[in-house]
Amino acid sequence: MNKIVSSLLVACIVLACFSSTSDALTQQIEPKSQECYFEFIESGKTSLILYQVIRGGLLDIDFRLFDPRGNTLVSRLHFDTTMKGRQTFTAAESGAYKLCFNNEMSRFTPKVVTFTWTLEDSDKDFVKSDTLNPMEQSIHKIERTLQSISVEQKKLRYREQTNRDTSENTNGRVIWYSIIQVFVLISMGIGQIWYLRRWFDNKTSQRV
Repeated sequence: MNKIVSSLLVACIVLACFSSTSDALTQQIEPKSQECYFEFIESGKTSLILYQVIRGGLLDIDFRLFDPRGNTLVSRLHFDTTMKGRQTFTAAESGAYKLCFNNEMSRFTPKVVTFTWTLEDSDKDFVKSDTLNPMEQSIHKIERTLQSISVEQKKLRYREQTNRDTSENTNGRVIWYSIIQVFVLISMGIGQIWYLRRWFDNKTSQRV
């Protein structure tokens, strides 16, 4: 009985060790502008940021991360077609860290970005002691597997959304292209009928 209670306690601690600040947030970044988000992080905690540009231009965005003092931790131009939208870092000091998605390089095209910011509690070392029994170790192994599955599911969900937007955009272009083709064919048919009628009318008038 004590082993069961101990295992349940460890499971509760494991679930509390990894806390997500929020569900996936989707934001449209207008051209010549940037959107920033703040998160208070205690010293020693590790953050995992997953992000993806799902619509707009070349699926590019300027990713920037700042520490509480305003120093730049990460600054790079991200292209979703060639780069992974993943960033991890460990807070060197407690404070409000700032994450910015900058679209100032775009003149006319807005970008739609979706992202999650997950915090990993440094106190997890408490439950990773060498004194854990086999059941507790199995719980930790399952927890790590679930974390990995969750990350992969988020990536697949972002990719599916991007592909769906691309498909809908392509379908819209095909529809408009078909409408233009129909309009051109009807115009050519009407033009040919008008030309033939005029040609026969001229022949008739010349015979009379």
